[in-house]
Amino acid sequence: MREVGVRMPSPRSHRDNKYIYPLALIDQALPKESRILATALSETQDDKNGPWKVILSNQIRSKLLPKNGDIHEQFLPIDDLVSILSTEPISNLLGEVLNCDSETSRIISSKIMGTETGCESSLKILAILIMIERAEYITRFIEHGIRDDKLPLLLNYQAEIFRNWSPHETDTFCEKQYMVLAPVFDFTRGDHVEWDKKIRMPFLDKLEWKTSGAHGVIAQIKIHSRHQLRGTDSTLGFETNRFALKKFRLSEKDFEQERDALIRFSNANNGHKNLIRLLLSYNRGRKHYLVFPWAQGNLAEFWKTCSSNPKTGYHSRWLIKQCLDISDGLSEVHGNSERLADQTGAGMLGRHGDIKPENILYFGEPDSGQCHLVVADFTLMRFHSTNTVHHTVADQVNFSPTYRPPEVIPASKARVDQSYDVWTLGCVYLEFITWYLIGYAAIREKEFRAPTGELLDSFRTMREKEDGNSRDPDGGFFYYYAWLPRFPKVKKSVRRHSLKPICWSPRRASGTR
Repeated sequence: MREVGVRMPSPRSHRDNKYIYPLALIDQALPKESRILATALSETQDDKNGPWKVILSNQIRSKLLPKNGDIHEQFLPIDDLVSILSTEPISNLLGEVLNCDSETSRIISSKIMGTETGCESSLKILAILIMIERAEYITRFIEHGIRDDKLPLLLNYQAEIFRNWSPHETDTFCEKQYMVLAPVFDFTRGDHVEWDKKIRMPFLDKLEWKTSGAHGVIAQIKIHSRHQLRGTDSTLGFETNRFALKKFRLSEKDFEQERDALIRFSNANNGHKNLIRLLLSYNRGRKHYLVFPWAQGNLAEFWKTCSSNPKTGYHSRWLIKQCLDISDGLSEVHGNSERLADQTGAGMLGRHGDIKPENILYFGEPDSGQCHLVVADFTLMRFHSTNTVHHTVADQVNFSPTYRPPEVIPASKARVDQSYDVWTLGCVYLEFITWYLIGYAAIREKEFRAPTGELLDSFRTMREKEDGNSRDPDGGFFYYYAWLPRFPKVKKSVRRHSLKPICWSPRRASGTR
């Protein structure tokens, strides 16, 4: 292999030199997109010429994403990096900034491209140097064995690689390097990744944290298609590039607890189609994140935006199937799955702990024939062996007040087991069926109008009216007296509602199968 020796110009000589290449040569070397940009640049110069370092710098800047985002969060997609810095543009750039012959340019170009056997690419380093107007220093990086796999470089003003650079130039390189280091999200493994807080995410839109929960916030993200690995799995979501990103608050314990639960029951290898699937977890600095498929909404939103049609057998079967599938997924969490039968003695008996409509998501358009429900938010999930599954004390359990079971009352020392989830799921089913037969207003609004024209209290209003007898009003499904806290009772409105004949609904299906 021929040794390449190129005299490095001093910073001063670099600034004084001007390399102008004929436009005709630019047209021959660049693809159509680059030729258009080169032509536009040439038209701004009196001599109709444009330096390659300017052309490539402008091409790189034009591809930074997101377009209207924080410049400190912008990244260069992998495919654009490879497209812009192809063999011919690199060779022409080297001839310009190093003032070398074509053979020397070809040899250095092959080193940058990583086409030599066992040679790592230096495309990212070259892109950084182009952006900071130091492309001629690419040979120094190659000679010192610093390739793309060594990035990010730590800030060190005394490093040999930054010899003759000003502190500002070194700072700029170390800052700009993160522009080309946006990671690839591997959704095929469900791994956990640790990233530096300066690493820029391959997101196409500015993050807007809209949905807030007890332990974190959620934003919809769109990930660049070349920065995700999906394999052959088609179940990751219904929109290719859109996902849900959950950022946890300060508690690392909450993050690890939910992640452990998701790995046990919802990953690609042993997951259940009705339990939310964890695609990836990562730390960025000290902040913790989980990535999920993006759902169309939760069950409460589904009730509000979608109209039921109890007159069709298809919708009746759909309702029954969703209830069955959710129960099956929850049964797997509880350790009743045959697949997990050999593990149930090793801490595999779970309790979700927060079943409610807001924690059940729906995927697919409601009328598409593919809409299905998925249990999500595993933050409150707990695991026990068969010997300790009944040992959790009720007053140590977090819960959503409306759907809490009777054993979860203040100062209660009752033991909580998996029947906790059965109660909460039963409450959801009662509302689900009410929505199906009567409509959303009958369960969540203050009142609803019957087909007869009569204005009636909704199911929620009926329960809330009974809270006057309760020590802790919450619109729940039971109440208890302050002087008899150990004897809670199901509310009369709930008993009447659950036992009322279906014919109570004026929308009852008749003559359907």
